Amino acid sequence: MDIGNKILFLRKNKGVTQEQLAQTLGVSNQAVSKWESGQCFPDIQLLPDIARYFNVSSDELLGIETQSSNDDILITINDVIQNSKPGTEMAQIMKIAKALHAIVLVKESKKESSGYPEFELDETIEHAICNEWGLSSVASSQIITTMRRGNVFFSDDQNLYDENSIKKICKLMKKLSDKLELAVLFAVYDITVSDEATFASVEQVSDITDLQQSVIESILDGELVQFLQVAENRTFRIRGEYMNIPPILSVLYPAV
Repeated sequence: MDIGNKILFLRKNKGVTQEQLAQTLGVSNQAVSKWESGQCFPDIQLLPDIARYFNVSSDELLGIETQSSNDDILITINDVIQNSKPGTEMAQIMKIAKALHAIVLVKESKKESSGYPEFELDETIEHAICNEWGLSSVASSQIITTMRRGNVFFSDDQNLYDENSIKKICKLMKKLSDKLELAVLFAVYDITVSDEATFASVEQVSDITDLQQSVIESILDGELVQFLQVAENRTFRIRGEYMNIPPILSVLYPAV
């Protein structure tokens, strides 16, 4: 990536306009535009100011490779989060997660065998961070990542790529495709997720879902029963091995 493309990428990632960058550096809008289009390069005396503005090194800006490790990358990410304005830390974490999803998508699209159209990195990251996609997903033997309306799911579980496991997941999804069943499942999850000793009553589920108790009883005794632990007093919680299902389903059904 040449310096113009790097400035373009860093500017979009920071969420500033060409005019805002130009004002900060004391140059014209046309100068920034020419840098980003590759028509000319910034004056060498401006490089430290540009690097400082985007919180990168001059070497990184110039594309000079430096020795780094995975730990260095993790430390850098941690520094970004820790140095965020109070109250914005979680937003930074989500921004990084969305950007990582976009990077995986772009990398996969470059492969001839991927079957994906080829995506451009800066535009893809910008769209991902702004939640401009309905659904995007990449599945390979190394990683599975799915994003829908700002919800991101990552996994490196090789079993998810196994043919038999995929059949099991499809069968499971078919059983959990009814909207009322999903509403009851999410309600039970919300009531019990914070405490392993907590069970949800039919009355509590009714308060959350606004469903009649007779309807909830029927649902809990139907397809959902295989996923539930039922106490003697007819209260419920999701079995431990299935507690990961509601968070995953929330990626696919965020409105439920």
